[in-house]
Amino acid sequence: MGKIIELDEGLANQIAAGEVVERPASVVKELVENSIDAGSSKVIIKIEESGLKLIEVIDNGTGIEKADVSIALKRHATSKIKSKSDLFRIRTLGFRGEAIPSIASVSDFTLETSVKEENSGTKLSAQGGKIISIEPTLKREGTKIKVENLFFNTPARLKYIRSLQAELSHITDMINRLSLAHPEISFQLINNGNELLKTTGSGDLRQVIASIYGISQAKKMRSFHAEDLDFVVSGYVSLPELTRSNQNYITILVNGRYIKNFLLRRAILEGYGNRIMVGRYPLAVLSIQIDPQLTDVNVHPTKQEIRLSKEKELMALISKGITDTLSEGVLIPEALENVAKRPAVKPQNIQTELPISSSSLYYDKEKHDFFVNEEVNQPLIHKKEQSEGRELVTMGSEHQIESETQFDELSFNESPVPLIEFPHLEYLAQLHRTYLLCQAPEGLYLIDQHAAQERVKYEYWKEKIGDVDIAQQVLLSPYYFDLPKNESLLLLERKDKLHEAGIFLEDYGENKFILRENPIWLKESEIEKVVYEMIDIVLSSDQFSLKKYRHDLAAMVSCKSSIKAGDPLDADSAKALIKELAQCENPYSCAHGRPTIVHFSDQDIQKMFRRIQESHRSKAASWKDYN
Repeated sequence: MGKIIELDEGLANQIAAGEVVERPASVVKELVENSIDAGSSKVIIKIEESGLKLIEVIDNGTGIEKADVSIALKRHATSKIKSKSDLFRIRTLGFRGEAIPSIASVSDFTLETSVKEENSGTKLSAQGGKIISIEPTLKREGTKIKVENLFFNTPARLKYIRSLQAELSHITDMINRLSLAHPEISFQLINNGNELLKTTGSGDLRQVIASIYGISQAKKMRSFHAEDLDFVVSGYVSLPELTRSNQNYITILVNGRYIKNFLLRRAILEGYGNRIMVGRYPLAVLSIQIDPQLTDVNVHPTKQEIRLSKEKELMALISKGITDTLSEGVLIPEALENVAKRPAVKPQNIQTELPISSSSLYYDKEKHDFFVNEEVNQPLIHKKEQSEGRELVTMGSEHQIESETQFDELSFNESPVPLIEFPHLEYLAQLHRTYLLCQAPEGLYLIDQHAAQERVKYEYWKEKIGDVDIAQQVLLSPYYFDLPKNESLLLLERKDKLHEAGIFLEDYGENKFILRENPIWLKESEIEKVVYEMIDIVLSSDQFSLKKYRHDLAAMVSCKSSIKAGDPLDADSAKALIKELAQCENPYSCAHGRPTIVHFSDQDIQKMFRRIQESHRSKAASWKDYN
């Protein structure tokens, strides 16, 4: 007897479900995409317990004829492909014919549908993929599909389901993307009876952006359009002042389908050029219309990854289009909208970044900044870093850390090893308003003024952040923070992590949070930017690490508030900074792993001027011979 057997249809459907139905959000995606393909102008999504108990999708599309209802649960049954040639001009979102049978195979499944030409509707009930009944029902416009008890017969799948809030976040994110892809369709998402999202279906993309990200964000989006013989690209891109620390706010659509494409995202960033900082990402919604024959959407079961012909030409079109869009008009951030909240800007003709103070914490109320400053009364002994870290300091940028893993190890493993004394430095001058030149008996030292002050502040705030008793100040005008619904749900679950840094956000309804007071270490002029950064940190990983969170937060705050390259520094402030650096537990690198100080020994300098013989010269000769 042969070993190869043909799987029964039910088991084959469950295997297919493993590819198509990863989580409740996958079910929502497949069902809503079918509604879109059916020409619906209105789609209602109702869920309970984040979709595990119930997913119901109701549309006003064309419906399914009575004769086709039973076939809909068979594998590879589809109305969207008739011949092999159709595979090369896919114009719909779903076409494999696997979604409905796969979903039905792992749930209690009910379908009600009707078409205009028939006198009544049809209702199909199935359990675990097996049809229980098909019967007439009242006629209704379009189709209603109800999925209950998802994964009831595949308990292993339930082990990989995270918290209900996390699953709900995935669903809202999926509906957000579909709403952006189809502003002409009205979407309504309801969870446990509460409306989470509703769009008008007016066709106005900017209105959808406002519904998802908030009106204040939508006001900072600029209309975008670019086209050539092969592509038409349209949508909205944010002004350079509106950025985030991750790429979740970039939505790329191809023929109405949300896709993930690294090269197209890179083209967007290249379009911004140096208008935004490294590590910052804009908000963007780009819809690309392309001849279906130039795409292959059949390379992944979820169809979020596609192949594109003429990809380089498309990248160039997007990049140039964004550059041209941002070049139109003046891109100065609007200062008047928060004029009551912003402190007056001082002229920069005097140095105020490092005032001398005997206090361990100098707080300038007018500048809303902090400075750590302590006197050095005796020689200090410091912990020497591991050999890799020490080599990084002495060798400079050539040995900077290149991976997050190495960075984390350096940041969190500053344990004692052989001790080394920080050199007694004599300040000489500031070089190019960026480096401090110092000398010591051992030779010449260069200190990066930004990296040095970042290290000083980092070591102060890595201890202070997490102290919920740190002083707070009430804001004259509260700050409001708009988030997409999926991120708002996660933040409600994790906002206690922000409390540990003294940030007490309150739920203000409609995906909005309010901040009424802030810790004194946070400059008022930086509140909006820094709090959004902190929210991104909290939401960035399901495996939340409090230790890494405090490190990232302390590094971020210390970096943003430190003196920058190009800022003038008077002699007294420079000397104060050097003293503060000398007291650090690890004075040799900043919070991000860059060196704070590099050393040229007397021997190095003498070699550069050839005052020391090379090794092949006579050992008897010494540099004194060349005095």
